[in-house]
Amino acid sequence: MLLRTRILLALAAAFTIITLIMLYQNFLSREQIQKALIKEVSLGQNVIWDKILSGSHEQMEFYAYDSRPGTPSIWALRGKRSAVAAVEKKNPKLISRVIGKFYNGLFKTGVIDHLFIFDEEGAPIHHLSEDNISKFNLEKISVKALSKETNNETISGLSLINDEICSVVIFKIFSNGRVIGQVVYAKKILPLVNDFVESAQADYVALVDPLPLYTQKYIEFSDFKNNRNDEVDIIVFSGKFFSVNRYDTKLLDKSTIPQYFIRDITEAITEYNRTFITSAILIVLALFAIGVIIAAILRSGFKPLYSAINALNLLSDGNTDVDVKVKGKDEVSQIASAVKSFRETLLNYRNVRSVAIKNRQNQEEKIIGETLKLSSLLPAEQRKALRKDVYSMENLNRTNKNAEKNLFSTDENQTMAILTIAFSRIAKEIKALFRKQVQLTEAYQRFVPEQLLESLDKKSILDVKLGNQVQKEMTILFSDIRSFTNISEKLEPAENFKFVNDYLAAVVPSIRKYDGYVDKYIGDAIMALFTKKSSDAVYSAIDMLSKLDKLNKKRVKEGLPNISIGIGINTGSVMLGTLGVPDRMEGSVISDTVNLSARLEELTKFYKVPLIVSSETEKMLPHSILRREIDEIEVKGKTNKTRIFEVFHWETKKIRDKKVALASVFNKALNFFRENDFKNCKIQLREYEKQLEGDPILNLYLERCKN
Repeated sequence: MLLRTRILLALAAAFTIITLIMLYQNFLSREQIQKALIKEVSLGQNVIWDKILSGSHEQMEFYAYDSRPGTPSIWALRGKRSAVAAVEKKNPKLISRVIGKFYNGLFKTGVIDHLFIFDEEGAPIHHLSEDNISKFNLEKISVKALSKETNNETISGLSLINDEICSVVIFKIFSNGRVIGQVVYAKKILPLVNDFVESAQADYVALVDPLPLYTQKYIEFSDFKNNRNDEVDIIVFSGKFFSVNRYDTKLLDKSTIPQYFIRDITEAITEYNRTFITSAILIVLALFAIGVIIAAILRSGFKPLYSAINALNLLSDGNTDVDVKVKGKDEVSQIASAVKSFRETLLNYRNVRSVAIKNRQNQEEKIIGETLKLSSLLPAEQRKALRKDVYSMENLNRTNKNAEKNLFSTDENQTMAILTIAFSRIAKEIKALFRKQVQLTEAYQRFVPEQLLESLDKKSILDVKLGNQVQKEMTILFSDIRSFTNISEKLEPAENFKFVNDYLAAVVPSIRKYDGYVDKYIGDAIMALFTKKSSDAVYSAIDMLSKLDKLNKKRVKEGLPNISIGIGINTGSVMLGTLGVPDRMEGSVISDTVNLSARLEELTKFYKVPLIVSSETEKMLPHSILRREIDEIEVKGKTNKTRIFEVFHWETKKIRDKKVALASVFNKALNFFRENDFKNCKIQLREYEKQLEGDPILNLYLERCKN
């Protein structure tokens, strides 16, 4: 295969790879734009819906007993025929006469649809509604709302009334400082949904449960229900694209009902796709044009080389009539120039072969000069060695006793032998340098993990610079030996190092086994990074605990104490890069994610369990990994508490089976504790203790219930 063909094939492959990479990046940009669009639409919809709900509550609260300055509410007026007196007497007919006109006014203006009155105990007295309500079906109203407390707190939210979601406001009626009744204002959600459709320019709103409630514009309810998938935020139906925003509607009883906001984004998606196709075509055309230009340049540049090759072939056949044209000063032109010089030298040699030794020496000097000229293209060290051998060749020919034997001798071509030695020497030097580079690279990898270079998109340690950084989603694993200070105090320095290295030799292979790598050793502590799946870190931790168990069995036989460790795992976005100064730097990660994983490792001491993961890690784990929620912790800089989980997959089958079987009992106890119902919490914990004693988490919550 011709050299030009090889170069063209290599360039074609390179351009193909570049094109694919650019198209893929363009595709990713398109996907990111689509996600940003959908996220923007969803955020806007949520804000508008929350504003509509709060507006409904504020309007109803205006007409409650604690109304704003202005016209007083009927619930604030006193007298024998007032609403307060009617409620106090628990007389439905009197209530209808007193507040009927008031209710009709609120109903016609769209403030409320239903009005319910309860006594101080929360028992129903009477209701006013345009609907046929046979009974009070208000089981979805919070127990707290219908309490006997004598505060004037107004409670607002959403609740189910006769299997229909309503916006409600609940307030108490007082007489002489005591509660004599409670009032519930309720407005159906459908008018609020219609207001939302108009304000948010939504095409579709659906509440699937308990009764289907929906609006429609371009899509039928059955079509949406059949194509709905909570795992994706976009659906395609009848050639149109719809963004799907799931909004979990929270009721007063803390239950939730899924609500869906759908909007037609076909035009925006079509425009993004059109832009993507246009840019892709431009990229392909640009790279094709560049390829054509390079091919033309190569064709023109290789003409002198082909001419030189043809001349060499003719010269080898003894034909010296060929002419070699030289244009330019590049490497190819230098080769052509050398061939031309060789032709001229050969012509001179043929004409003066039988002439004096002086002419022969001139020919040799010209060849040596051309060789030295070509050596200028080599690196410095190889160029020096080649020139040394050429000078040796020159001296050899000058001292040769037989004047007829020269550079072109067919009997003893000593010059070719010297050249062969020279090039062999250069090859050995290059091979030695390559071997040294491989060894150096392997040595660097002991201190700089290969995965760090891959994450920074660097091919070699030489490419790494101070300040190189990239933001990535990672899982961080922290582990530490328990009571290490007490153990190390009893050991000599050499024994201490052997103890730590024996421990690391046992557990670190578990990290590499699941595609992780050690970022740093902090004494006996390990900080490891996992760039692929969160489950890799958890599986690695389980394997570390298994390997530690084997190591402890060996130590017991040797009369040594057991080693116990704590492991904390968290997942999140981190900044991975190089820190330090130009002459001393290291790769590391910076993020709250790292701090939380370190804190989780510390918490293993408090909870007396060896492996704790955050909720961010737990939600990405397969169901096959056995774990349980054990608590909620406050994290610095965050308003919401973070749930933490114990992974007990590493324990014996007997313990694992018991914890799985008792999961519902433990979860009930945990829920009772969070509701401050310590009595029922303790009952569940005692039931748990009957079947599984010695659980440190059980003992912790028993102690908390006492306090």
